[in-house]
Amino acid sequence: MAEELSWVRWVTALFVVAIAMAVSFWTLRRVQGSSRSWLPIRITGRVRLNRSAELVLVEVDNERFLIGATPANINTIAKWPADVPGSDAVGPPESASRGAE
Repeated sequence: MAEELSWVRWVTALFVVAIAMAVSFWTLRRVQGSSRSWLPIRITGRVRLNRSAELVLVEVDNERFLIGATPANINTIAKWPADVPGSDAVGPPESASRGAE
């Protein structure tokens, strides 16, 4: 009788731990998903140039940045406002317009 009782306790404890883990993972997933919405940074595009270099289009606080990234360095290539009309079509960045003057 005592052996049956210890087996039932063991299975019950295992079941309670499994339920607690499932609830914890579900809660963590919901909290992590909602915490991203407050970040002011959005990656709107990415192009790999080779295995180690890429161009990234980033929006931060109504500005767009074209960033070149390698394992050793990160450079801002161009910057322009993100709230211009027709923002899907990328217009000339500030660095290009400064060079014309």
